[in-house]
Amino acid sequence: PDDEQRLWWHSTAPMFAAMLQTAGHNVHDQYRHLGIYKKNIIPFLGVYPTEGKGRWLSILTRYGIPFELSLNCSNSIVRYTYEPINEATGTDKDPYNTLAILESLQKLVQIQSGIDLEWFNYFKHELTLNGTESAYLRSNDLVNCQIKTQNKLALDLKGNQFALKVYIYPELKSTATGKSIHELIFGSVRKLSLEHPSIQPAFQVLDDYVASRNISAETGGEYSALQPRLLSCDLINPAKSRVKIYLLERTVSLSAMEDLWTLGGRRTDPSTMDGLDMVRELWNLLEMPAGLQAYPKPYLQLGKIPNEQLPS
Repeated sequence: PDDEQRLWWHSTAPMFAAMLQTAGHNVHDQYRHLGIYKKNIIPFLGVYPTEGKGRWLSILTRYGIPFELSLNCSNSIVRYTYEPINEATGTDKDPYNTLAILESLQKLVQIQSGIDLEWFNYFKHELTLNGTESAYLRSNDLVNCQIKTQNKLALDLKGNQFALKVYIYPELKSTATGKSIHELIFGSVRKLSLEHPSIQPAFQVLDDYVASRNISAETGGEYSALQPRLLSCDLINPAKSRVKIYLLERTVSLSAMEDLWTLGGRRTDPSTMDGLDMVRELWNLLEMPAGLQAYPKPYLQLGKIPNEQLPS
């Protein structure tokens, strides 16, 4: 490994190891997951983040860092997410980091059975740039935003295995095609649902809810319009995979949270309502100031502390 990779390892592996131990992984599983991380993930993290050093900025974190550890406390599942980066990222060969994920996935497919790339390939084609579109954006200098991330991967660690998920951001595809992000995301899922009817009922409920919210917002309703930001799916057999659409909610209030949680009253089953009780409890603990909020600025300087949404 080069110096950048050593820096990544020494700054992240101790916390990673501690989280694996906390989550109850035995020593053999810990070694396996740390070994996979060192050999197959760190080489795809790019330049180690250091002030003043040029690097690819990832939307994954507020500091543009392409790696994040997290812990599902209820189920004691360690997860890490990363945006694959390689030497071509940000260069003329791959100006918008479309290709590194393909190389990274091939490494993971070789060490974990059960990874299915059918839906990845579908959404990759529908929601990220192809070579012609990348060249068009590059030659016409059409990408003026700081956010250039198109895709990232996440691994949920279970025993000595991992479950793989992809997240896709179609903002650049929208710029290249002239189609809205909403049209791209909802259109791609709608088309997929024609081949996989099992996802139609849930998708139709969400589609109806978002449409009703946005019509209400246009006519002076209580809440802002909902803007899709990204999509994710599990990289397993499509019959078992989930598709998730992530929406930007700018109205910060308990009633807006309740509306979102129940999809405007469309979901009122016991599990949903039990979850809503926890949301209400959490809302009261956080004491966030209510109101219409702007989306945070993309990236913070390394070391700067975010100050959005502090208690009033």
